[in-house]
Amino acid sequence: MLAADPGASIASIAAEAGVDRRTVYRRFACREELLGAIHEARVTAIEQAIEDARLREAPVAVALHRYVENIIAVNRTWPVDLARMLADDSVSARRDMSVREVDAFLQRATDEGLLRPGLPEGWASALLPQLMHLVSRQLPELSPGQAADVVVDTLLNGLGAS
Repeated sequence: MLAADPGASIASIAAEAGVDRRTVYRRFACREELLGAIHEARVTAIEQAIEDARLREAPVAVALHRYVENIIAVNRTWPVDLARMLADDSVSARRDMSVREVDAFLQRATDEGLLRPGLPEGWASALLPQLMHLVSRQLPELSPGQAADVVVDTLLNGLGAS
């Protein structure tokens, strides 16, 4: 609901959840506290997705697909305003650690020949999240695994006909 309307009121959030707004206020003192909990849950899910993908030890092609599939599921479960989420310093620091972990993996993927060397620095790191975000929103009918197939194929093979 907050992804569709970031300004949604606590009352409307409570109604959508099927509870009284007082129930929400018993758990969260204010709207910002609710948003903070949502942001924490998303970054925790991202960390778990990275851990489950085994980016350091799994074969790179397997780890890439697993990571993409996991992040697509996170994007669909926790579709939040990232700019707002990253305004929280602790969440931002945890996300930065996750980004560094993925960047190291993408370097490993390049070193092991899965990704083409010589691309502009940070290109794969910038492109991959955009592809995952796009497929998460534009192809909701695909399962996370099917959506990951599209992203990985696009990342590795591009859109060319050759």
